Amino acid sequence: MSKSATKILSTAEQLFNAHSFNAVGVDLIRDESGCSKTTMYTYFKNKQQLVCEVLKHRHQYFQDSLSAFVTATDGLGAIEQIFQWHLHWFQTDHFKGCLFVRAVAESSQQDVELIEIAIQHKVWIRSFILQNISDLQHPQQITELFFNILEGLIARFLVEDYDKKVAEDAYKSLLLLVNLLQNQTE
Repeated sequence: MSKSATKILSTAEQLFNAHSFNAVGVDLIRDESGCSKTTMYTYFKNKQQLVCEVLKHRHQYFQDSLSAFVTATDGLGAIEQIFQWHLHWFQTDHFKGCLFVRAVAESSQQDVELIEIAIQHKVWIRSFILQNISDLQHPQQITELFFNILEGLIARFLVEDYDKKVAEDAYKSLLLLVNLLQNQTE
């Protein structure tokens, strides 16, 4: 990807995250990126394509970052590391909730590509969790539970801001439920 395209993509991602997809127009992206409208449309044929490319870029970053962070070899260690990665994200200045959920919320049902990108992102997260906890008993149930707790915290911390006690309680609750499932016979 060219330097100009990378700058446009990065600028668009920052603006969409800080504001919203609908509130940010191509003129603002052009002005903030320092590129001409012609250059922008050379790389991205319209705003919709730019939004999709931003989401693809965001997914790749998320995937690379989380994969590099999680180095545990056992299920409980992986749960802790995946949880810790999310806690770090929740506490950053640029945390504004899930960009994929926000994109779908602002889109129409005709935005099939955008919705598919968001679905693929969420499927990847569940698959990543499952892959890393497969040595535990009841990995499917734990994956769903863990994924839903993370999604709930994303929404809660967007609305209420990060709260260390809430995060600690959520983690303790998750471990309690995991331990209950580990001790349950089928």
